[in-house]
Amino acid sequence: MNAGSLPVSARSLAWWRIAGLVAALIACGPASAHTRSQSFSSWTADGPTLTAVFQVDARRVTQLDEAATLDGLGVLLAKHLGDTVRVTQDGRRCVASPPRPLTAARGDVRVEMVFTCGRRLLDAPATVVMGAFFEVSPSQVHYARTSLEGGAEHEVLATVRSHTFDVGGRADAAPTDFGAFFRLGLEHVLSGIDHLAFVAALALLAGGFRRAVWAATGFTLGHSLTLGLVATGLLRPDALAVEALIGFTVAFAAAEALASRAATRASWVTIALVGAMPLAARLAGESVLPWTVVIGVAVFGLCAGAFGGPTSRRFAPLLAVAFGLAHGAGFAGALLALDLPRERLLTALLAFNLGVEAAQILALAVIAGIALAGSRLPSAARRLALDYTTAGLFALGVYWFVGRSLNLA
Repeated sequence: MNAGSLPVSARSLAWWRIAGLVAALIACGPASAHTRSQSFSSWTADGPTLTAVFQVDARRVTQLDEAATLDGLGVLLAKHLGDTVRVTQDGRRCVASPPRPLTAARGDVRVEMVFTCGRRLLDAPATVVMGAFFEVSPSQVHYARTSLEGGAEHEVLATVRSHTFDVGGRADAAPTDFGAFFRLGLEHVLSGIDHLAFVAALALLAGGFRRAVWAATGFTLGHSLTLGLVATGLLRPDALAVEALIGFTVAFAAAEALASRAATRASWVTIALVGAMPLAARLAGESVLPWTVVIGVAVFGLCAGAFGGPTSRRFAPLLAVAFGLAHGAGFAGALLALDLPRERLLTALLAFNLGVEAAQILALAVIAGIALAGSRLPSAARRLALDYTTAGLFALGVYWFVGRSLNLA
């Protein structure tokens, strides 16, 4: 018996399982799987004094203490930085003044730190150990910009595996290298479960290795186009809309995969309802998405299943191009948040994009290995595994989409 001949009661049971997964996931808490943990700092050397100003999203600071109040976030961050950031020169620790909270824009927290070293920083560099947030968020990325007397500047990307850098010295420090942004792109995908979930859903929809490769190529074209638009300044992604759209792409691709295999329109009807949900929420004043995004998602969802199952498989590469535009905005947003100098943005985007591609190839290789191992299972067990995997991906996509598009505060 093939998947398309499943009795109606079995198909209904499958969708009840999906509904249960969605309800369980939404009950777990706010959707934040894709949002990267980032922080920023600027370092200014003046004689033997090194002054640093840290800026962190207020939501990130709450990771340090879930019971923290909004008014106490500055003090909480100041204490954390005092415990996790240190500066040394010639092997001796520079004297640190007590960290001081500063006035910040709404949604951000800023803290100033001042270190006094024994010698002029222009003559002897100081070594900064940036340990902030890595214990509570291993995927944390910290972007530091340093400036010396005379105007020499450079940037540093700090991660959990590499968070030590020098400030000062007479030799001009090289800007952050190509490899650093390549690694950032690699880590951005491999640590972003929603991007990985979309790759898996796209592979399931393609239904074969050759078509999956073409779909991956289409995805590459889509997000490369968005990265190019961002690099030229023609596009400034709306972070909230992008995060919601990424969740929608996972749900849509998984629903199409299930529908094309089970020959039922139940998943298409479901994804249409999911797509229309922000429209109803926007009318009720409960959606954080702009009207253009809400209407676009609603139309896309209502058109689900227009071609039928077999044709949807053939159109998987084209679908990947469209959805790659949204994921590309997510990739670019991670770099735009670093506020890189314009002259270095193109190089950073290229390196970052190559890192994304390397991660995508790795993910597809793992999926292909799993599929090869699964091909040895009995057909009934293989079909059941595909159904549960696809249903789980659909549930995750709905969870992310709903959590990121509705005003649940």
